[in-house]
Amino acid sequence: MTTIRIVFLGTSASVPQKNRFLSGLAMQREKGEVLLFDCGEGTQYQIMKYKVNFQKIAKIFLSHLHGDHIYGIFGLLNTMKLAERRNPLKIFGPPGTKQFLESFFGEKLENGFGYQIGVFDTEEGFVCEDEEYQIVAKRTIHSVHTLSYAYIEKDRLGHFDTKKAKELKVKKGTKWQKLQKGKSVLSEDNKVILPEMILGPKRRGFKIVIGSDGTYLEEDFVPFAMGADVLVLEATFSDINESKAKEKMHSTSRWSAIIARKAKAKKLYLTHISPRSEEEENLEKEAQEEFPEAIIAYDGLEIHLNRKDLETE
Repeated sequence: MTTIRIVFLGTSASVPQKNRFLSGLAMQREKGEVLLFDCGEGTQYQIMKYKVNFQKIAKIFLSHLHGDHIYGIFGLLNTMKLAERRNPLKIFGPPGTKQFLESFFGEKLENGFGYQIGVFDTEEGFVCEDEEYQIVAKRTIHSVHTLSYAYIEKDRLGHFDTKKAKELKVKKGTKWQKLQKGKSVLSEDNKVILPEMILGPKRRGFKIVIGSDGTYLEEDFVPFAMGADVLVLEATFSDINESKAKEKMHSTSRWSAIIARKAKAKKLYLTHISPRSEEEENLEKEAQEEFPEAIIAYDGLEIHLNRKDLETE
């Protein structure tokens, strides 16, 4: 069963292209919640085109305050209002995000929207969490304060051993459900049964790292991205423009691929493709020389992650 759906909504750098919109990526979790990473101009159109439920967006993570990553948020918030959204929305971004949005919408963003909007300036490190996952951030070197984000699922409880439960005289029903949630119960002969007596080894969750604009310092970013099931990094420049990449504080496809290799990532998806780059094949070729599992992402590309795949590792 597919559990996580990742959709590239926009993969262009700086300005839109005929076949690439500006930066945006949606992650739909198995329970329906959608996390949105960046919101460039045209994002809400892409959300409709690629069938992402915008009313299910619970959190938006902005990498930095350059226009190609944020200008779509104004229309998206307004569309949510017109669609009579009632669920609260949280927006996270680098320092200055709250002031930026309040300067446009006013200090109390929810006034006039009809739903609660919380805006949070965040730094490198812990960003937020819920029962099943946490989001942490890592700063990249760019012309403005820029954050990359890692979605890290918490370990899940092991498989329920029905045979062992019966042997230990645990009545089927509510008590089995409690054990599956990690709670202790009493057996029919009045003995305390701990979850670890019934459940198998804990199972790891997915790790998805969404890198943004900038250069990635290996000593910092490799540990941050270590073991990622999906790693998304930028590839604004090719080898021939390496000096320009340094000047503009962006990355080449090769530099990003080296990060993926050293971080032992499962897959690398390269985005933020410059409209000046007429050699996408070269970008992909240079990346694959360092990391064969690298591909150039495109608008509408979907990734489907299965929990079953984790069990076969």
